[in-house]
Amino acid sequence: MTVRLRSMMTGALAVGMAAGTACLGMPAGNASVRAVPNCTTADLSAKATASGAGMSQPYTLITVTNTSGSACRLKGYPTITGATTKKGRASIAAGPGLIQGPIIKVRLIRLAPGGHAYFGLGTATAYDPPIVTLTSVGVATSAGAGSINVKIDQQATAPKGEPIPVSVTPYAPGVGTGQG
Repeated sequence: MTVRLRSMMTGALAVGMAAGTACLGMPAGNASVRAVPNCTTADLSAKATASGAGMSQPYTLITVTNTSGSACRLKGYPTITGATTKKGRASIAAGPGLIQGPIIKVRLIRLAPGGHAYFGLGTATAYDPPIVTLTSVGVATSAGAGSINVKIDQQATAPKGEPIPVSVTPYAPGVGTGQG
């Protein structure tokens, strides 16, 4: 089951940006980036590269790497296709949101082979218990099928009887280090 991005989680904080050497964040009108095909999950690998928390809002920075032999591009938000805990699949509601740091603006990012981009994934622990630990999330791009399973270690809670709210930031160029 794919959980589509939808608006939710307002009033949170936003993720910091890191500089990248093998990718370029370009304005949406840049013809050289528009000529490059969209990245598919087959073009990318992904891993958690940083985590932290602020005001009962844990976050993980997930870095994607272009493992193909050709440049590709990313724009907007990744799709979170699901999440698991130690007990199995978790019910989530993923959507665009903000987490710790400066706001990331949506833009086209050209990923050369070996290039990196990252995004932030946020949850909350301020709802009533139980607190669960998300152990993995599925990540997909807007192009192509399938998803990449990414191991994480992030606590979360949800309003009683509702799915776990998960916020996602747009892609940003570079490796997500939390040093922004």
